[in-house]
Parts: sequence; C-alpha cells; structure tokens
Amino acid sequence: MDKAINLNHQAKAKAKATKFNRHVVTKNLGLFFSYAFLISMVIVIIYPILVTLMSAFNVSNSLYSTSFFPENFSLTENFVSLFTDIPYLSWYRNTFLVSIITMVLSTAIVTVSGFVYSRYRYQSRKSALMSLLIIQIIPSGSGLIALYAIASSIGIYSSENATLYTYIFMILIYTTGGITMNTILMKGYYDSIPRALDESAKIDGATQMQIFTEILLPLVKPMIMVIAIFCFLGPIGDIIMPKFLIASMSAEAKTLAVGLMGLINNIKESSYNVFAAGAVLAAIPPVVVFYKFQDYIVGGLTSGGVKG
Repeated sequence: MDKAINLNHQAKAKAKATKFNRHVVTKNLGLFFSYAFLISMVIVIIYPILVTLMSAFNVSNSLYSTSFFPENFSLTENFVSLFTDIPYLSWYRNTFLVSIITMVLSTAIVTVSGFVYSRYRYQSRKSALMSLLIIQIIPSGSGLIALYAIASSIGIYSSENATLYTYIFMILIYTTGGITMNTILMKGYYDSIPRALDESAKIDGATQMQIFTEILLPLVKPMIMVIAIFCFLGPIGDIIMPKFLIASMSAEAKTLAVGLMGLINNIKESSYNVFAAGAVLAAIPPVVVFYKFQDYIVGGLTSGGVKG
C-alpha cells in the first residue's frame, strides 16, 4: 500500500516537473522570439540612418562605400556645399516657417473645437462629428488637382507675390487638413475630464470662458503638446503637395523635401552625399522635439485613448 502511494506521489511529481519544464521552455522560446523580433526591427530602423549619416561625411558622391566608415572622409565638405552651392537656408526657412505657423493655427483651432464638441450639446453635433470621420477617410492626395485649380482660379500664380500667396495657401491647407483627426483626439481627451469640475466651477460663479481657460486648458496640456508636435512635423516631411504647387517657382521658393529631392532626381548630376548631409540637418529639429516632449506624447495619447 505504501509502495503504491509512493509510486503515485512520484508520478505526480514527475508530471509536475514535466509541466514545469514545458512552461519554462515555452516561456524562454517566447522571450527569444520577442527579443529576436525587436533586435531585427532595430537593425532595420538603424541601418538606413547609419548609411545616411556616413554618406553625409563621404565626399566620393556615393551613398555606399566599401567600408562602414567612408575612405574619403570629411567633416565639413558636404555641409559647406549645402550653404554655398544650393539655397539650403531658404529651403530650411520656408519649411520651418510653414510648420510653425501651421502648428500655432491648427493647435489653437483644435483646442477650441475639441472643447465645443465635448462640452456643448446642440442639434447638429453628431452630424458634425460624423462628417469629420468621413472627411478623414478621403485620401489627402485625391484633392491635389482641385487645390491647384483653386489656386489658379483665384490668381495666386499670376500675382506679383506668387510665392508668398502660394505659401499662405499651403499653410491654410495644412491647417485645415490637420483639424479633422486632431479634433477627435482632443474631444476624447476633454471627455476624460469629469464634467463635475465644470459644474463645481459654475456653482462658484465661474463663466464658461473661465472654466475653459483656467480649469480645462491646464488639464489638457499633454494633448495640446501632442497635437502641436503632429502639426509641426506634418509639413516637414510632406513632398507631394509642395512639389505639386510650387513646381514652377524659383529654387529659393522650394521646401526642404522638394529641394533635397531635386538633388537626386537627375542620375547624371545627382549629389547623393550633399543630399545625405541635408537630410541629417533636416532631421535634427524633429529629433529634438521628440526627445524633449516624449513624456507629453506618451501621456497625452494613452490618457486620451483609454478614457476618451
């Protein structure tokens, strides 16, 4: 009898050990494949960045070299060419001026519109929100011909200040284009703030403007920062609309994306390493912005996404 009990205990212990070993193996395999996937993604992301960075210091006019560190290495030659041979400063100024103005206008409009959609109840509210969602579905590139026709019909290209008016037109397009989705994000963040705060402030005699400026705005600051960053980065990387609208203008009127693209369009006269140097300098402001405000980005998106 005792022998049978011992054999039963041994069988159970062996079964538990086998189950534990399978669990450990499965867990270790899962960790292995997870880390392998993450490492491969890091390599895929980092490799093009390193190639571009090394090309920026290569003076042999080639994106690739026989070694990781280029044989014809120069710290300054390609960067000097940016500011002496091409109007890079003008491209830089044009791009970031558009980005900053777009960021200010879009953020201000979205902050107010999100508040209105969240806190006010009126008859066409649901229809307006549905319209925003439908507009977001339409690809932005599908309206380029219509935008060009509008610009031509109102006399932008035939005016004496065609460049200035074209950039104002682009700023308006970027501003309105960023309002749709960002308004929905902002509304979701406002919805995460209890309406009891509004009611308490009203009991204390606060006006609707005071509730908005003194109570709600400080609380939605993370989402305001997120939307401001999105609106700032949008025009920097856009090449389709600027190329479409300012194709016939002077070299100084181009944006960074269009100007740098022109450096590698012609195979015979391409300046690959100058292009790489320009891309490195163009990437500095977005990297700094992401590094400086990464806490706001994570906090704003997670809070609005979970509670909205």
